[in-house]
Amino acid sequence: MDKTKKIDINGESLAYFDNEKGNTTLLFLHGAFINKEYWKAQLSYFSKNYRVIAVDLPGHGKSTHNKEDWTGPRFGKDISKFIQELAIKNVIIIGHSFGSDVMLETVAINDTDIIGLIEIDHMKNVGMELPKEVVDQIVQGLNADFENTCQQFAKQALLSEATDSGIVSRLLADYKEINPETGIPLLKYGFSYPKREAELLKGLELKLYSIHVNYAPTNEESLKKYLGDNYELHIIEGTCHYPMIESPDKLNTLLEKLFTEIVRNE
Repeated sequence: MDKTKKIDINGESLAYFDNEKGNTTLLFLHGAFINKEYWKAQLSYFSKNYRVIAVDLPGHGKSTHNKEDWTGPRFGKDISKFIQELAIKNVIIIGHSFGSDVMLETVAINDTDIIGLIEIDHMKNVGMELPKEVVDQIVQGLNADFENTCQQFAKQALLSEATDSGIVSRLLADYKEINPETGIPLLKYGFSYPKREAELLKGLELKLYSIHVNYAPTNEESLKKYLGDNYELHIIEGTCHYPMIESPDKLNTLLEKLFTEIVRNE
C-alpha cells in the first residue's frame, strides 16, 4: 500500500492507493484540504478482508488541479468515473467531511455499484447555512490572506484546545500546501452547499451511517428531517474533526461493525 498509483479521470490525474483484492471494496474519500494519507491506519487494518482504496481528490495530495470547476457535482462525476474505470463492484464509500458530500454526489450518479454509505463527522447541521455576513467576512479573509484565514478556520471549527499538538501541526501544514486557486472556490462553494446536500439526502435510497465526534454537538433533528429513519448515528469521543488519525483503533472497530452489517444486508 506504500506505492501510489495514478489514473487519468476527466482531465485530471488522480493519485490513489489500492490493494487490488477483495470482493467488497472500501472506498475512502478524504475531506477538503487534506489527502489520502489520513486513511493509512484504516487501509492497513482492513486490507486483509477487503479491497481498500483511498484516492486524492482533484486539487489535493498528489492529484492534479487542471480544471476550474470545484463544485460538488464535478467531484461526483470524477469519483463515479473512477469507480467505473477501476471496474469495482460492491462498493462501500466512507466519506470524511467534504468527502461525504462527494459521496452523495457520486451515489446520485452511480447507484448500481455502491452498496453502503458512511459519513464521518460532517452532517451535524444538515441544511443550515452560515449567515451571509459571516460568509462574506470569511471570503474577504481568504482573498486577502488565504493561508492564515484557512488556519484560523481550522483552529476554531475543526480542532480544540485538547487536540494533540502533532495533529494540529500536521493539519495546519496540509492546509498551507493547498493552492488558493483550488481552496478559495472550493470553500466558497461549500458555504452554499447545505441546500444541495439536503436535496440529495431527501432522495437517498441507501441507508446512511453517520459517525460523529463529540468535540462538537450533532443536531440529530436535522438528520431526521431529511432522512426520516433512513440513517444510523454513532457518536464517538474525541477532541477534533479527524478521528481517523486521532482515534484510529476506536474508529476501525466501529467501521468493522458497520461494514459487516452493510454486507450482511446486501
